[in-house]
Amino acid sequence: MTNVVVSGEQLQEAFREVAAIVDSTVAITAGPRGKTVGINKPYGAPEITKDGYKVMKGIKPEKPLNAVIASIFAQSCSQCNDKVGDGTTTCSILTSNMIMEASKSIAAGNDRVGIKNGIQKAKDVILKEIASMSRTISLEKIDEVAQV
Repeated sequence: MTNVVVSGEQLQEAFREVAAIVDSTVAITAGPRGKTVGINKPYGAPEITKDGYKVMKGIKPEKPLNAVIASIFAQSCSQCNDKVGDGTTTCSILTSNMIMEASKSIAAGNDRVGIKNGIQKAKDVILKEIASMSRTISLEKIDEVAQV
């Protein structure tokens, strides 16, 4: 396959398309009231699941550019799964919504670098706030949580 270089509006449109696909398929599996999704496999019977990570990995757009972008989404979810072991559905929802909101902001004439810097600042504030909420617990408390 030959290399294809894509930029500008064509790339943004592809990201928006994949973000919409992710939002409409993965987001519906979120939480205890999430819906099940059927994933067609190249072999065997289709798989019915509520696992957002499996659904994310099952997204295979027909357009080659969209397929590459979907694999980027899957990689980010995979990293979340590897580091935390959970939260892949939330990761994909946040990623798709950040892309959609950033696209709106770019369309309104805002600077891409400014948007990126704003996202970084927001991340730093959120991590600082989460760290301030954390507290150390004893082994006995861990056992209590495990029993629940």
